[in-house]
Amino acid sequence: MLKKLFILVAFQLSLLSYTSTSYAITIKIGHNDTSYDQAAAALFKVVFERSGYNVAETQGDPDLLLSMLDRGEINFYLSAWLPNRDADSFSPYSENLKLITRLYENASSFFAVPRYIPRSLINTVEDLSKPEVLEKMNATILVNKQDSSLVMQAERSAVAYDLESSGYGLQIVASDAWDENIDNQLEKKTWFVTPMTKPHLLNLSKKFRKLKDSKKSFAQKDTAWLVSNSKTEKRIASHIFEIVTKMELSTKWIAELEQMAEENNWPHYVAARVWMAAHPYTVEYWISSE
Repeated sequence: MLKKLFILVAFQLSLLSYTSTSYAITIKIGHNDTSYDQAAAALFKVVFERSGYNVAETQGDPDLLLSMLDRGEINFYLSAWLPNRDADSFSPYSENLKLITRLYENASSFFAVPRYIPRSLINTVEDLSKPEVLEKMNATILVNKQDSSLVMQAERSAVAYDLESSGYGLQIVASDAWDENIDNQLEKKTWFVTPMTKPHLLNLSKKFRKLKDSKKSFAQKDTAWLVSNSKTEKRIASHIFEIVTKMELSTKWIAELEQMAEENNWPHYVAARVWMAAHPYTVEYWISSE
């Protein structure tokens, strides 16, 4: 009850903190369509609007958005996971692009299983092929197609460990179908494995644990970066760069935003406004001019 009251009060305060400013500058943000990048982009959007700027968003995959950033069609891109996951997408444009802000550290992808599966039986990706595990395991590995980078890494890992020969098969599904299926399997305590990322709201729930990946088939721990074109700083207000260089987030904050949006059936934009109302000192630091 108290939690719901807090959320309601925070939301009302967030509405009071916005005024009908006349926007003269439009900031163009490109972001991936994963839930965690949508959450981060929503936070940037609300902060920019709070500071008096208009915002235009473009969603897409890393290759598309980094090429748009290189041509100056967008001002910022989030998020590039470097030096590992997005290295191939980033490399062709590295001379013209500039890493601006470390959004969060220790971003990673991995295979995970529910915690109710004994660690003594499944602790590594290799353990998935044990005969005693195969007897109980759902052989269909669901992959959320919303995250194209995760799909590629899951496919690469499945090949590295030859999971197909053990009877496993990857099934790429829409985000809603993935969420529903995962919830159903958890409720029934089904034995299953799925690729996941950090940040993700399920990491807050502590319902899953990461499997050790001895072959390093998934990209190792990355830093998620806000990226701009090297010419962007000359084209937009200096105050905008003052804001973005201070907006260092965390995997925990992003997962909290995702969780808030899902539990209350809110758009990420609304969740971001509520989150900001609950963290006024952080927001004030971000938007203040030094």
